[in-house]
Amino acid sequence: MDRPLRLPQQDRADFETELGRALAAPQVRAALGAGGAEGREVERLRRVARENAEFVLAAAAPEYERYAALRADADAVARLPVDAPARERASGWWGVLGVVVPVIAVTAAVIFLLLGSVLGLVEDLEVLARALVDAGWVSAGVGAVSLLVGGPGLLGAARSKRSGAGEVADGAGELLRARDAWRAALAERGLVPYLVAQANAAPGQRL
Repeated sequence: MDRPLRLPQQDRADFETELGRALAAPQVRAALGAGGAEGREVERLRRVARENAEFVLAAAAPEYERYAALRADADAVARLPVDAPARERASGWWGVLGVVVPVIAVTAAVIFLLLGSVLGLVEDLEVLARALVDAGWVSAGVGAVSLLVGGPGLLGAARSKRSGAGEVADGAGELLRARDAWRAALAERGLVPYLVAQANAAPGQRL
C-alpha cells in the first residue's frame, strides 16, 4: 500500500501531476521499453516514486523553499485586516470635495452673478444685487478652494488604489512563477532521473 506523501495537501496534486508527466517522458519510456513488461513497470515506478518522495523532492529543494516562502507571505498578507469600507469612504469624500462641491459652487456662483447683474439694472434693487454678486464671488471662491484641495486628494486615492491592485497582481504572478519553477525542477532534476535509474536498475537493486 502506498505511503501518503509528506507534503502539504495543496502540493500533493502538483507532485502527482508531475509524476504522471515524468512517467510519460521519452527517457523513462525508453528505459521501460528496454526492460519489457512496461505496464507493470509503470505502476511499480509510480509506487516507488511515492514511497521515496523525500529523496525525489530533495532534488528541487531550493525551488520548493522559495515557493513555500512566497506562499506563506501571501497567506499572511491575505489574513491581515483590511478596512476596505473606510478606504472607500475616504475615496468618496475626496470625490465629493474634488468634484461635487466645485460643480455645485460654480453653478451657484454663475446663478448669483447673473441675477446680481440683472437686478443691478433696477435702481431699487441695487442692495440685493450687490449681495447676490458678493454671494456669487464667495461661491466661486469655495469652488476653487475645494478643487485645489480635493483634486490632488482624489488623484492620490486613485493612484493608491491602482498601486495596491498592481502589488497584488505582481505578488500573485511571482508566486505562480515560483510554483512553475518548482514543478519544472521536480520533474527535470528529481522525477525523471530517478525513474530512469529505477527502470534501468537490476531486479536485486530495485527499491
